[in-house]
Amino acid sequence: MKSIVQILFLILLISLTYSKIEDEIVKSLPGYSYRGRLYSGYLSVSTVKQFHYMFNLAHEDSEHKPLVLWLNGGPGCSSLDGWSQENGPMQMDSEGNFVLNEYSWNRAANMLYIESPGNVGFSYIDSKLDYELEINDDIAAEDNFKALLEFFKKFPSFKGKDFYISGESYAGIYIPMLAYKIINYNKQVESSVKINLKGILVGNGVADWNYDTSNAMIDFAFSHHLTSYEHRQELNKYCKLEYDKTKCDALLDQLDAWLKNINVYDYLQKCELPTTEFGDKNYFDNYYLKCPWAFHNLKQKQQKLKEKLENMELTKNNNNILSENKDEKLKVSPPCVNDKPMTDYFNRQDVKQALHVNMDKSWELCSTDVNQRYVIQEKGSIWTYPTILNSGVRVLIYNGDTDMAVPFNGNQAWIKNLKLEMVKPWTQWRAFDDMNWVAGYYVKYKGLTFCTVKGTGHMVPQWKPKEAFYMFSKFLNDEDF
Repeated sequence: MKSIVQILFLILLISLTYSKIEDEIVKSLPGYSYRGRLYSGYLSVSTVKQFHYMFNLAHEDSEHKPLVLWLNGGPGCSSLDGWSQENGPMQMDSEGNFVLNEYSWNRAANMLYIESPGNVGFSYIDSKLDYELEINDDIAAEDNFKALLEFFKKFPSFKGKDFYISGESYAGIYIPMLAYKIINYNKQVESSVKINLKGILVGNGVADWNYDTSNAMIDFAFSHHLTSYEHRQELNKYCKLEYDKTKCDALLDQLDAWLKNINVYDYLQKCELPTTEFGDKNYFDNYYLKCPWAFHNLKQKQQKLKEKLENMELTKNNNNILSENKDEKLKVSPPCVNDKPMTDYFNRQDVKQALHVNMDKSWELCSTDVNQRYVIQEKGSIWTYPTILNSGVRVLIYNGDTDMAVPFNGNQAWIKNLKLEMVKPWTQWRAFDDMNWVAGYYVKYKGLTFCTVKGTGHMVPQWKPKEAFYMFSKFLNDEDF
């Protein structure tokens, strides 16, 4: 039996914890009219790493709704993009105004957003030591896991809830690797502290570098009439069957030229590629820095551009390209995405104060420093899927079918290699029984569903909110599309 002192100490501890959580309630947020319960604060990952989180309770009946973590990709991009432009209670428009999101994911779940890795968004690493700033897929997985454990310490009532991990793009690495760590963690701890992981949802996510991104883009470009038949045949010959680096590079350069002015995130949407004032492609622009793997020999092209400008003795006159203040001029932003409204908003002092974040931290959509430091590991995340599926964790891989950055055909290829038992063959689906619109197509395997969303690109919840919410709700309820 516990002593009176122990009981009093426990009551005091619970009281202090509750008081601290209450301090992280966002009581009001400039320009944001949604009045549901929102928390914002920090999760201590280590003595030097503090990860910023935002937590929207479910719109109604939060006690009986699951918990869903959302992670954006990059690597190095903020999950506040998801919160403010994709599946949050309100969406920020091109003018920086918030409008109500009828299909917010917190209508079906309690939504947690974590800015990861360290130094992304409002998250920060209080150190300048290289070894503490080091970042790769394994470190990101470990840090995300620690952040999640800290969240459950702050919100203990959510630990036993059904838990899902969701996100898009490079989160195709973050999500399954975090799930893998949770599965191993659960094997080592008592049932009372296990994390009740039920499923993962990955949107246009990378997993296998042998198939995703650039490799998939080649076939995607041909199948969508962006390259010629002859060019596709030569690519297959000299880049795969009879590899010839010189010829392969020349063919990829030709592909790059044909894709000029094409939006890499949605080939149907408008995007003018950035150029210098002399007409050269500006390979230092954010368009290219966002996803360097999607552009052949990007570093070499940057070096050639730099050398050309220096040789022409025009460097001093091109501060917009080669500025001494590179941190200001060469920030990483998603291609063809106007991040200025978000950047302006989250850098307002009154917004920072309302969100209880580090007032000295400058927010950017995608961290230049993290992007440059991040070591992308060749193993990807494909190796985690057998363990995830064998553990009974359900998987949804969904793809906007007009995305060229992480095309659906790459995901389709590595899923086929998993050799899963098919439960339901390829068929169309419609959101909320809308008979006037085919939302996409899906195939259901044992433990995994692969789904496309028709006519949209990389950011499915942003561009197709109705379809995304339907798909999300069906998956949470383990219902067929």
